[in-house]
Amino acid sequence: MAVAALGNFTSAAGQTYTFSVFQESFVVDLNISATSIAGLYLFGSVTAAVLIIFVGRYLDLLGPRVMFVFVTICLALGAFWLSSVSSAWQLYVGFVIMRTMGQGALPLISSNVVSIWFIRKRAIAIAVSALGGSLATGVFPIYSALLIDAVGWRSAWILIGISVCVLLILPVIVFIRSTPESIGILPDGDKDESGLQSYDPENDINQRDSEPSWTLKEAVRTRTLWLLVIAGSTHSLVGTGLMFHQVSIMTGKGFSSAIGASVFGVMAPTLIAGQFLSGYLSGRIPQRYLLAGGQFMMMITIGLLLTATDIWQIYLYGAVMGLNWGLVMNAVVTIWPNYYGRRNLGSIRGVTNFWFMTASALGPLPLALSLDMTGSYTPGLITYLVIPPVTAMAAIFAGTPSVTSSTSVSN
Repeated sequence: MAVAALGNFTSAAGQTYTFSVFQESFVVDLNISATSIAGLYLFGSVTAAVLIIFVGRYLDLLGPRVMFVFVTICLALGAFWLSSVSSAWQLYVGFVIMRTMGQGALPLISSNVVSIWFIRKRAIAIAVSALGGSLATGVFPIYSALLIDAVGWRSAWILIGISVCVLLILPVIVFIRSTPESIGILPDGDKDESGLQSYDPENDINQRDSEPSWTLKEAVRTRTLWLLVIAGSTHSLVGTGLMFHQVSIMTGKGFSSAIGASVFGVMAPTLIAGQFLSGYLSGRIPQRYLLAGGQFMMMITIGLLLTATDIWQIYLYGAVMGLNWGLVMNAVVTIWPNYYGRRNLGSIRGVTNFWFMTASALGPLPLALSLDMTGSYTPGLITYLVIPPVTAMAAIFAGTPSVTSSTSVSN
């Protein structure tokens, strides 16, 4: 679980909040408009979304240890590549590598290995391992900004690439194993199979004897999967757009770029709180209702950003955004193994993450177009207010997948 947390932390190199700090450097030094960069980011992220399907498949085939090392090395090479870009196509290639390995692969592998090692305690275990990503939300933008000020943005990418390798590769080799069963123990640290409650995917309570074991082909045929994908995509779309342009939006309101970056620091502790709140509520409220609640919280978040004029309002926006993101993120990660089992989790989440990453890729573009066409982010933000109520209904009506004789056996 600790190594998974470290994997979530190092994924920050390919996350939107890190690219947000580098955006102005790309615009100025490469002489590329904000809309063009958002477009390259879009196509790079869509390409990464396609590649993540294969990452999920190979995660099931090769196991987390091999994939952790491979992905970390690729992430470092991507950072090195970004340090030397001089044209739009090179920036696109850099986005593809960093988004595939950082935004997509590392969080997928990290959450998968925890989901496989925990069943009854899964929601809380995911929340603990996600602390790494939450910490990175506050640390990495500041770390990146300091590196840019100290050594320039190109050398900053080199140091980021070295950092991820130093932090992650050795712990992965020493500690990670594919499944608890592969080394003769049971999930959750249990000594035997006794004393467990009956399986209830709605409330995150599982018994291994009745744990479902869906194949990818079976899972994609269920209405539940697609409605949950729609519900979970809102935060990928809207949240990514907000974070990508956050520093620019703040400077447009008259705040310094340092204040804009510091809002990520406010997000981090509330994001942690949201994850643990979600972990606690997952045993008491159907997770699809948590997803629905997150959509309405997103509307509040956008409203705060639209109306903010004082610095305290900016930080309030960051606090609500972090709480909302943590609440939804935990539910989105834990709901798949709860509903569809552990056996083919990598393949199933490879497909669902394709849609989440595609939505994430689209996120920055409407706001960039709004800025370039009107000189303001406001029209784009108002447009984003319309999306969450619709996707909330998808979560409410998702239900749970029907367990058939072919999907009810896990051993």
